[in-house]
Amino acid sequence: MLTIKQLETFVQVVELGTFERAAKHLYATQSTISKRISELEAASGLQLFDRSKRTARLTEDGERLYGLAKDTLSNTDKILRLKGDPESPFHKIRIGVTDLAALTWLPKFLQECSYSQPRIKFEVTIEMSRTLAQMFVDGDLDLIVAPLETNILRDTKAQKIKLREIELALVGQSSLVSSPKPIALKEIEQYKILGQGKQSTFAQFINKWLFEHGVQLTPTMIANNLLAHVGLISAGHGVAILPKRCLLNLAGSADLVEIATIPKLPSIEYYIFLRDESRGNLLSKVALEIQKNADFTKPFFV
Repeated sequence: MLTIKQLETFVQVVELGTFERAAKHLYATQSTISKRISELEAASGLQLFDRSKRTARLTEDGERLYGLAKDTLSNTDKILRLKGDPESPFHKIRIGVTDLAALTWLPKFLQECSYSQPRIKFEVTIEMSRTLAQMFVDGDLDLIVAPLETNILRDTKAQKIKLREIELALVGQSSLVSSPKPIALKEIEQYKILGQGKQSTFAQFINKWLFEHGVQLTPTMIANNLLAHVGLISAGHGVAILPKRCLLNLAGSADLVEIATIPKLPSIEYYIFLRDESRGNLLSKVALEIQKNADFTKPFFV
């Protein structure tokens, strides 16, 4: 007998590329995934995958069934949501954000969704964007908010929605600034630089941009946490290139200033990445809520 569970498993194998990734996404063993696919092939009388390939490559019959399976799962989800049926199940959505989002709009977003989308249970991961990107590609996250600069995300075929441009600035304690006039980029090298680690997409983006403008910075201290940067900069331990408005608002009464440069530092674009799968409509609703709430400039506790 053909079941919804078999169709869901089939769609996940196709979209994630391997049985192993589908197993992780569905919290099942690989043998369970293989059994469901075998049962689906037996029930439909179709060979769905070309087993001579290392990856889960679809046959022509598999391609046809894939479209039908997605439509079936989408309609099943709609049926369960009819009239806000109190018996319909909760939907778990796994989202990933960086600490910039966690310090600014994420708390308000979760609160708003508890009222507007009460049947969604969020499982939140806060990590560096490179880690989030890999988790997303591996099927461990359904939706992430991250810079497009991550190579893994540039190559993904997942749906992406441009969210915000984050203005960057060189920030330091006012006592380190001898003149309010903008400085040449090369002059940044005279300061002690607080940077982020090599795995940071943000650090790679800004270092690449500086290199293209003839500047190479060597950090004297590494921190992958915005709050750590604020503390170190406020104590006069150096300067850092960070999200301008959030950092200055986060610093509060600390005597921090922007050190203007010529040319002006670039902005970095953040996107929402979401899976194009049977729960697409649900993920699109979540993405819309993020678009409403995503203000990266105001720390939620200030």
